[in-house]
Amino acid sequence: MLITLEKQFAKLISVLFHPLLIPVWAYLGLVWQADLIMLRIPYNMVWNLAGLIFLTTFILPLFVIMLMLRFKMISSLQMPLRQERIAPLIVTAIFFFLTYYLLKTLEIAPVLYVYMLGATLLAIIASAITLWWKISLHMIGAGALTGAFAGLALLSPEAFTMLLFLAIFISGLTGTSRLILSAHKPMEVYIGYLTGLALMLNLFLWIGN
Repeated sequence: MLITLEKQFAKLISVLFHPLLIPVWAYLGLVWQADLIMLRIPYNMVWNLAGLIFLTTFILPLFVIMLMLRFKMISSLQMPLRQERIAPLIVTAIFFFLTYYLLKTLEIAPVLYVYMLGATLLAIIASAITLWWKISLHMIGAGALTGAFAGLALLSPEAFTMLLFLAIFISGLTGTSRLILSAHKPMEVYIGYLTGLALMLNLFLWIGN
């Protein structure tokens, strides 16, 4: 019974912190913790922007991936086979770049469009790695979240330290869940996390300087 509950909880965490949902969590975290004026987000645009990010980083890529499932390009939404992850990753990179482009064009939330640029690069890197190795996509997303908030916390500790600790906690939950579900080997989890963290942290520090 305990093993069943543990796996159910692990599945819930894997869904809540799916890589496609991480940009939404990043945005909500920023809006919750930081000053909207500092983020350059108009008060009347907060939820419109949330809807845009949810649409372009989750709904639209998920729709395309569902079409891939319908036409048997992938075997399931979990994509257990390494080779079948490449096309969905390319689709994800396209939609992440679209989100980056829209935010940059609108000239709002520069922190967020820097994040989306990093997320685009990570999706491309992940698709390249996946040609040879099944890296954890969940942990790349968790690492990216940690790296972004770590970079922001180094630049402005009073505004982003709590978000950094929260991202580390979420990453621990997510990594443990992927191991409980036997979705990945430990090294796939660790390397995925470090890849996301390193790229996003360096990107934010570079932009910040």
